[in-house]
Amino acid sequence: MDCNALDCGGCGCGSSGTCADSCVDCTCGCANNDCGLRKACCTRFRYGQCNQQYSCLGPIECRVVSCLPPWEFDSTCTTADARNDPTAFHDASCLHPSVIRQAKPALVTGSVFTVADELASTASADTFSFGVPGDVPLMADWSGSGVETVAVVRGSRHGVLPSAPLTWFVRQITGGGTPDLVFEFGEPGDIPIAGDWNGDGVDTPGLVRDGAWYLRSALTGGGATEVTFGEPGDIPVVGDWNGDGIDTPGVVRGSRWILLNTFEATGPRVEFEFGDPAGVPVVGDWDAQGRDLPGRFDAGLWQLRTALAPGPPDITFSLGTADDIPLVWGVEP
Repeated sequence: MDCNALDCGGCGCGSSGTCADSCVDCTCGCANNDCGLRKACCTRFRYGQCNQQYSCLGPIECRVVSCLPPWEFDSTCTTADARNDPTAFHDASCLHPSVIRQAKPALVTGSVFTVADELASTASADTFSFGVPGDVPLMADWSGSGVETVAVVRGSRHGVLPSAPLTWFVRQITGGGTPDLVFEFGEPGDIPIAGDWNGDGVDTPGLVRDGAWYLRSALTGGGATEVTFGEPGDIPVVGDWNGDGIDTPGVVRGSRWILLNTFEATGPRVEFEFGDPAGVPVVGDWDAQGRDLPGRFDAGLWQLRTALAPGPPDITFSLGTADDIPLVWGVEP
């Protein structure tokens, strides 16, 4: 609820219902002299559901939150809905602090997910079920909340006709349960991926098909942006390789990692050798420095590198078995 300055000193308001700043004993500035707080006496605006007996009010002095609707304790307030869409665009850079999501290991056995709380053999872990055996599992920040949650992609291995599209089942809150989103995107044989392709903080789906990448910017089926990169037999990987907040493609070819910093196949890239080709590539921000890094999972052994450069693993631990599918998740601290 907004608290407007009451006395307009005899000034008129016209159709706006608010008077000029010069008409009230209220100076525009930071609330409580703290510019990390909302500004006070600066915004001239009123919704009009309460105190309509006052035809003229000053700027907003404060904004409060109540667990009770205002009409339950103030008889001047109506229950009429009032909507002002431009308020959705009130924003400032300070409202979006740069918070680094810490990478953590996860495993999938059949339809059972195990998510661990640290990069260590002794990590505590939570276990839950989601999907059915044979689904392709993913973990990503599907809600923009700073927490990576599960999804599975289901194709022709469960009685679906070969021509039918892939079906995505997405959880936007932690743990197992009923999918929050279900949509169709892709064809049988496509490799499902996920990433934040536009830097808005929300991960969305993608597909890799014979060197063509199809990237969606919404959690729905539909058209996709096509990027050509890689060769048949490459293993696709996705990450924010330069810390700019945008995920871009990469491929692992044997022990060679080829990572793009843009969506142009001829654009800036990083190339280096790392890991045994027998292992499964994994990607995460292992040292919480704001960019993704390479790793390998081989029959339960995690070998992680903290540089986009050749060299031995910097972090090594055992978690899982050869029957597990490795995943990486994270949560903003």
